[in-house]
Amino acid sequence: MKTLIEAWLLEAPAGLSQELAGTVKLVSVDQPLETKDSFCCQIELDGRLRGSFWVAVETEALARLLVAARVTSDESDRERDASLWQGILRQVAERAVKRFGKESGATSAIQTIREAPRPLGIAFAAYEIRFGEVSVRVGFADQTRLEAEAKPQERSTAGTLPTRGVELLLDVELEASLRFGSKEMPLSEVLELGPGDVVQLERHVSDPVDLIVGDKIVARGEVVLVNGNFGLRVTEVAEPKKSLESIRCLF
Repeated sequence: MKTLIEAWLLEAPAGLSQELAGTVKLVSVDQPLETKDSFCCQIELDGRLRGSFWVAVETEALARLLVAARVTSDESDRERDASLWQGILRQVAERAVKRFGKESGATSAIQTIREAPRPLGIAFAAYEIRFGEVSVRVGFADQTRLEAEAKPQERSTAGTLPTRGVELLLDVELEASLRFGSKEMPLSEVLELGPGDVVQLERHVSDPVDLIVGDKIVARGEVVLVNGNFGLRVTEVAEPKKSLESIRCLF
């Protein structure tokens, strides 16, 4: 397997079926997806396989798909549908990247998935997502590339963990916490707080939350529910050396 799109086309039907709780077929079509009235996502990868994988989808058809799968109600909401679609794409992308890595030996990681203008001059492979009676036109463009593995003496040590002695710390248990935001308050206001009072944090509801270990931010992401408990879907990760600094501050 030499390209990510090969893995994507193999994993997308199963990944979409799982996310939509129904059978999904992915069928190649001849007519390309129209640029207007489409929602485009850029999936950025880092590792030996790096670059961008693009997914474009018909906006109105996507809304019908989410309704048919009972993910949303009949009420149209583009921002909501876009957010849900990005979450679905993340699950499919993780399956595709994992399969590509397993078959090629080239590890990679998803850095970000975000809405972005459809790039000019890039050909999109045209497909249809078929879910029951609903058909959704989609387009895929693979702009990832496989980096040649560097020789041991040529590998950069920038951003990697020092290996000497680190294995002694791998079983150390650390307390991790989520930070939704913060606010500086004078002591007089703190003492006046009572039941029912609201403290407004200095962070918008759409901003990612921080994962804190020690006093260092090691990752950021979005809050999700996992079996009735709060969880964090990681979207950004600090460099390994910066993550290691969070351990240092505890000793």
